[in-house]
Amino acid sequence: MAMDTLKLFQHSTDFDSFSKGDFIFQTGDEADKMYVVKEGEVEIVVNDTVVEVAGPGIIFGEMAIVDSNPRSASARAKTDCNVVGVDEKRFNFLVQNTPFFAIHVMRVLADRIRKMNKQ
Repeated sequence: MAMDTLKLFQHSTDFDSFSKGDFIFQTGDEADKMYVVKEGEVEIVVNDTVVEVAGPGIIFGEMAIVDSNPRSASARAKTDCNVVGVDEKRFNFLVQNTPFFAIHVMRVLADRIRKMNKQ
């Protein structure tokens, strides 16, 4: 994607660490935040199939910001990784201070929907 999301989060000290194979969230879990990969790789899994691998700077779980429905996919650490959680309050702050961030999130969401529709 056009925006270098990693630059917004590279100095973030409030991140979660996961070991290879750990689930960050699973299908059906309550959704209250999206994430940005700070280091490592995260697999996005739908129906036991890896549909995407997210590396540094890639957002995932973004539908949590749009609605409050349960997770429609799982996210699993492909490698040891660090991810930054973005709840609605932080998302609103980012949008106010970096307006293109909202457009970036919408483009990622639209791109993922298009990919899923092709499958």
